Amino acid sequence: MDTPGGLMDSMRQIIKAIEATEYPVIIYIGPAGARAASAGVFITMVSDIAVMAEGTNIGAAHPVKMGGQETSEDMTKKMTEDARAYIKALTEKHSRNSKWAQAAVAESVSITSSEAVQKNVVEYEVSDMDELRKVLDGKVIKKKGREFILSLSGPLTERPMPPFKKFLNYLAHPNLVYIFLILGVYGLIYEFTNPGIGLGAVIGGMSLMLAALALQIIPINVIGILLIIFGIALMVFDIWVPSFGILTAGGLVSFFIGSITLIDVQNFSVNISISLIIGATVSLLLFFIFAAGSGLKIQLKKVTTGPEGMIGLKGKVQDKLNPEGTVYLHGEIWQAMSVDGEFKKNIIIEVTEVRGNLLLVKKAEDI
Repeated sequence: MDTPGGLMDSMRQIIKAIEATEYPVIIYIGPAGARAASAGVFITMVSDIAVMAEGTNIGAAHPVKMGGQETSEDMTKKMTEDARAYIKALTEKHSRNSKWAQAAVAESVSITSSEAVQKNVVEYEVSDMDELRKVLDGKVIKKKGREFILSLSGPLTERPMPPFKKFLNYLAHPNLVYIFLILGVYGLIYEFTNPGIGLGAVIGGMSLMLAALALQIIPINVIGILLIIFGIALMVFDIWVPSFGILTAGGLVSFFIGSITLIDVQNFSVNISISLIIGATVSLLLFFIFAAGSGLKIQLKKVTTGPEGMIGLKGKVQDKLNPEGTVYLHGEIWQAMSVDGEFKKNIIIEVTEVRGNLLLVKKAEDI
């Protein structure tokens, strides 16, 4: 094991698994230069045999909030006392130095491998894995009414983490999940403002699916998700129905609060970085001002090319319409049909509809 620590929830799951297994669990903190800090201390304390390589250290188990979020003094005290009581129970059950373990939690103390052996924190100190096998070969361990004799002289079988679980391990970080969520929103908004299945739909859809996959692992607050969606909806609505920035301001506030409360920090010790949230909020504002706003304005702009672009254009009757004839329009002579009765020559008309090469027209004065 070589770890700076990790999530309280994951740590407790690992400890429960070690406690529940019927077979001995040996934890080796190595190679030289490795450490078992924070959650690593708790996990080491429940092992049946704990071994440290020379040049390693263990300790500094004071609970902290990760991701840049501040914690109130009362909440920090509650977290510390809960962790202290937890490690006290673990060390007393496994006959390890409970006093030192509690100090590691309350005072963040840390010790070297040789000190850990002297203080009854771990059982052995070795130079490498080969010495570890020699030291433990033939040792007898009693666990849950059964006796086990260790035989470590044969070949070792390594069981690496499966590729998909490795992927989930990297994916399940609040900052990364949040980035995927924002990219997904940007992609879909871009696709919404630029119709057609394109880059926005692909990137946005994939990002949202990755975020959804990770959010199944990380505990989230539903209210946080709803606030983010509501905030974005307000900003989109403000583009269609201008409110002099009121809806956009409300949307930004809703988005920011939703981002802060997205992760359930009561059950997860890592939160989204506050600097990342601020950056995402500012970039979202700029995105709506420049990108999304421009895209929707282009869509709402009157068509000026093709058949649709001819609707509303004015011209003159070239040859009287009764009801069909010809008109002079846009520098060209077109076949036309009146929808307003007979038109004499030189009457000003306006195009109301285009049917292939035939224009439907009416008197411009009637508009």
